[in-house]
Amino acid sequence: MSGLLQDIRYALRQLRKNPGFTTVAVLTLALGIGANTAIFGLLDQALLRSLPVREPNRLVLLKYSGSSDGRLSSRSDGKFYFSYPMYRDLRDRNSVFSGVIATNWTQAGVQWHNQPELVATELVSGNYFDVLGVRPALGRLLVASDDTVPNGNPIAVLSFNYWRRRFDADPAILNQSILVNGHPFTIVGVAQAGFHSVVMGDTPDLFVPMMMRSEVMPGNDDLEDHRSSWLNIIARLKPGISREQAEAGIGPLWYALRAEELKQKGHSTENYRQNFLTKSHLSLVDGRKGFSPLRSDVQTPLLIVMAMVGLVALMACANVGSLLLVRAAGRLKEMSVRYALGAKRKRVVQQLLVEGLLLGLSGGMVGTAVMVSTSVSPRKARRPANIS
Repeated sequence: MSGLLQDIRYALRQLRKNPGFTTVAVLTLALGIGANTAIFGLLDQALLRSLPVREPNRLVLLKYSGSSDGRLSSRSDGKFYFSYPMYRDLRDRNSVFSGVIATNWTQAGVQWHNQPELVATELVSGNYFDVLGVRPALGRLLVASDDTVPNGNPIAVLSFNYWRRRFDADPAILNQSILVNGHPFTIVGVAQAGFHSVVMGDTPDLFVPMMMRSEVMPGNDDLEDHRSSWLNIIARLKPGISREQAEAGIGPLWYALRAEELKQKGHSTENYRQNFLTKSHLSLVDGRKGFSPLRSDVQTPLLIVMAMVGLVALMACANVGSLLLVRAAGRLKEMSVRYALGAKRKRVVQQLLVEGLLLGLSGGMVGTAVMVSTSVSPRKARRPANIS
């Protein structure tokens, strides 16, 4: 350790003696490392990171095939969107899930102390937090009994970030009333820190019961409309049941529910029946990373950009390597004297490695600092409003 400390002190003196070389090398490394850190951060959030919930590997997204008609509100593939009656039937009549939740993103006007603002809002089923295993940071979260009667429970849960930003993390906000689109809602709790939404990329400020849809989304009183598809369904598998087993087990129920809907629609042509019922299938998609409306759109561009910044990092390393070779040519006399005084090759190599390590650490710290100070989290990018 004493020899290593001597090498570190000597390396620092050498770098201070050559400020031009040190500055160019550190900035070159900072460029490559900072760019890679920033893009990998985006890649991690968009494609790699699992939801911060209990056992995310047991979550599945519901997606169907087959024709559909009626009103569709979606931000991506419409096959991920279902009507509320279909959600309710799948939740109550299945035998393979320990819990089934529904969610829908929107925006709502919120007023508190006569200060209005437009905030991101997530309509969620009453069992949303319980199935995900999310804990309250303050007060309580929504429960199933809060979501049974249309417009019967005007309550709201704040996200942790919104509570801290808008209400200065004041615990006295519990049981106070805010206006949501002009309607009074009582704040009952704050969600745990680090949890945003089951929809990756969304950062709702408010969570409200699904049954409050007509007040949060005026003009959308379609909870009982089988022809209106507007919510995403996420389910948690029962212990010991694989995704393939669950998909096979839910198939008969899906077919029966589609057959009931077909009767209600009154269509009798064989072609329509084939497309709507016979060829329809309910698939279970891996849900550990949550539902991402734009994942398929951003995956390829992000991977291409990641490869490009990887090349930038290689170029930065090559440039710094060239600088080190030029510098080494000017240190031949120094190395000759060191060998003449009895220095072992191992010790000389160790000292040079320490110099390179200090350069790399300095470049990494500068690059990361610049990335953190200038980057914008993708969670702050709001999703477009639902289109019908």
